[in-house]
This record gives sequence, C-alpha cells and structure tokens, in this order.
Amino acid sequence: MVAACFAATVLVGCSSRGEQAAVKEEAEQIENAHLDGREAARAFINREFRDSMELQLEMVNAGATRAKYDSLPKCRAAYDSAFISTIRTVRPEVARELSRRSGR
Repeated sequence: MVAACFAATVLVGCSSRGEQAAVKEEAEQIENAHLDGREAARAFINREFRDSMELQLEMVNAGATRAKYDSLPKCRAAYDSAFISTIRTVRPEVARELSRRSGR
C-alpha cells in the first residue's frame, strides 16, 4: 500500500514537471514567433518600395517566415499580432496598403 502511494506520488510529480516543461517550451515558441513577427515587420518599416512588385516580394518573404508557425495556432497568432502592430505603429501607410492587398 505504501509502495503504491509512493509510486503514485512519483508519477504525479514527474507528470507535473513534464507539463511545466511543455508550458515553458510553448512560452518560448510563442516569444520566438513574436520576435520573428517584429523582425519581419522591420523589413517593411525600414525601406521605401519603388513599386508594388517589391512590396509583393516582401510580403512573400514575411509569409515564408510565418509558415513555420502554421501548425502552431498560438505562435501564428503571436507572429501576426507582432507583425501587424509593429507596422501599424511605425508605418501606418504601409499597414493600410497591406490591409488593402490582403482584403481586410
């Protein structure tokens, strides 16, 4: 009986540590997605586009960076949020153009 209680306690403790590690890993992934979104936004913020083709190419590059988060909804949301809010804050005219192009 004592052995069974001990084993149950150990299993619960291990499970709890495993869950904590998973939560920490997810938080790190979300933070990385947030940073990637801000970095991708900098490409839009720090340059003037000569034509719509340059803008389109930069959108494709940002989409390629975002693609690694497609299977991780929380990370994808963090990327999108950071990307959009950074552009809206610094270059609202570019944000308007991106919104117009994406149909939003």
